[in-house]
Amino acid sequence: MGTHSDAHCPRSVLRTSILQALGASDDLPEDAPEPTFGRSWTREGIDGVELTWTVPGQSTATEAWLLKPATTGTDDLPAVLLMHGHDGMKFYGKEKVADGPDGPAPGIPELRKHGYDGRSVAAGLVAAGFAVLVHDAFPWGSRRIPWNELPERARKAADMDERGYEVAAREHEHGLAKVAALTGSSLAGQVLHEDLVALAVLRSLPGVDPSRIATTGFSGGGARVAHLLAAADVTAAVVTAMTSTFADIADGHADDTTWLMITPGLPAVCDWPDVVASGCPTPLLVQFAQDDAHFGIDGMRDAEAALVRAYAGTEALLTQWFSHGHRFSSDMQDEVALWLQRHV
Repeated sequence: MGTHSDAHCPRSVLRTSILQALGASDDLPEDAPEPTFGRSWTREGIDGVELTWTVPGQSTATEAWLLKPATTGTDDLPAVLLMHGHDGMKFYGKEKVADGPDGPAPGIPELRKHGYDGRSVAAGLVAAGFAVLVHDAFPWGSRRIPWNELPERARKAADMDERGYEVAAREHEHGLAKVAALTGSSLAGQVLHEDLVALAVLRSLPGVDPSRIATTGFSGGGARVAHLLAAADVTAAVVTAMTSTFADIADGHADDTTWLMITPGLPAVCDWPDVVASGCPTPLLVQFAQDDAHFGIDGMRDAEAALVRAYAGTEALLTQWFSHGHRFSSDMQDEVALWLQRHV
């Protein structure tokens, strides 16, 4: 599918082409906005603090949490930019993978039970010794579209009942993707811009070693990691349950795939595994769920083979397979923490 890039295409050329397809090449942020610090808390061995900043050109502030081990000394910590996923839930963003000053948000324990083995992803990374920044990305959490600003068609999909926000927001994602395409960007490109700002903020924070920063994400969060690798250099990266081929997605899986992974014009540049591998030789862990209903097993195997080719001659790639469906299991989370400890 598409006119995929040659295997010998220089990384810089590939990354530039990916960013152009995303519509994100002309406005990549260089400087971090000054964050505002809010409430702080300590709970179950974790020190947390609220942060807010405003992405240039946006009117709604981004809310985030910075989490650290409560026993931290004076040394700067290695850090992880943790990307929340799609999860079919846009009312919350960071809350899906981390707990703030008020503990788990309403409805989150049930979501984690089914998608995360009941665990907070951020808590596991903090326990492994990392500072963790998790922020809301458009259109999730603090960056979500308010109910009264959703178009009528989206609200009608929820029977005009605000309690059906997630139904309306899912319908509206198609509209957001259309508007982005018509204005020369993409939904994925808009999210990438915000993630790059968050990366710049993380590098600027006190107590964080800016030379030791990784990024990780599950599902839609993994798509965000892949795009970030095309735009910025990090110490290491993990993509969980978000790697297959465009041909596989087109063959019966597109309806279950977020617009964060589908950008018009990108398949003409390269296949999805090329995007995931665009940071080569950055150490990369890619996790597959064998029974993932979002992708076909052949597509995932083809993607793994493409990653191995892209990383040929290095020892920087690790792929792992898990015998379950589309979820971020406790085994997966443990492997991510251990791998990051070795590479960050």
